[in-house]
Amino acid sequence: MAGPYPEVQGGGSLILAWQVRNRRVLVVGGGDVAAGRILNLLNADALLTIIAPLPLHPEIQYRLTTHASRVAHIPRKFEPSDLDDPSIAMVLTAVDDPEASTRIYTLCKEKRIPVNVADVPPECDFYFGSTHRDGPLQIMVSTNGNGPKLASLVRKQIARSLPPNIGDAIAKVGQLRKKLRRIAPTQQEGPKRMQWMSKVCETWSFQELCDMTDEDMEALLGFYGPNAVPSLQQLRYGEQPDTFGYDGSFGWSCVI
Repeated sequence: MAGPYPEVQGGGSLILAWQVRNRRVLVVGGGDVAAGRILNLLNADALLTIIAPLPLHPEIQYRLTTHASRVAHIPRKFEPSDLDDPSIAMVLTAVDDPEASTRIYTLCKEKRIPVNVADVPPECDFYFGSTHRDGPLQIMVSTNGNGPKLASLVRKQIARSLPPNIGDAIAKVGQLRKKLRRIAPTQQEGPKRMQWMSKVCETWSFQELCDMTDEDMEALLGFYGPNAVPSLQQLRYGEQPDTFGYDGSFGWSCVI
């Protein structure tokens, strides 16, 4: 019989958005897989050290040129001393040498550094899923190491079902949240901020959120105090939500 709470489904991973902005990540390998990892890390604003003999994959060489301030290259094979840097936040290996990969994995475990060994799920503290990106929106599909190609197919199907303007809508919501925090910054306001922002997202369509201007945001924030959310049309034509009316003075009055 089903219980009163969601059923526990073991065997999964804890999917997180790992913030590596301005943190040092060590990438061992200079081929195609390493190039993909490097792009993911640069998208997350990480600082990279690549350890790999020459020649490098053309894409990696390109990143070294275009992102010289964030990407360093050591042109040799991995050495255990490469892990002595205390600022290393994680290690990724993508080399065609199982013994070398396992050795790096073992050293990382000894130093308690999170590590991912490409295509060897048992030697991974975390996985790279198939990711869809649209501005601030990121959606990751993970098969927990069972089927990377299937993850890619599922991700593409999800992406096709999304509104084409959802990334822009999310960006505008982010701007509105920042403005809201400036007028209601205290921790005590947290629950009300969350509730009001939820109302905005539920009341306005994706297109209306995309069309929201700075002037619209400032006007909309005037409804935060009474915890009301007008439609975009009401906002622009000076109309009020059904349950509130503005009497022309400072503050709000209820309509009877």
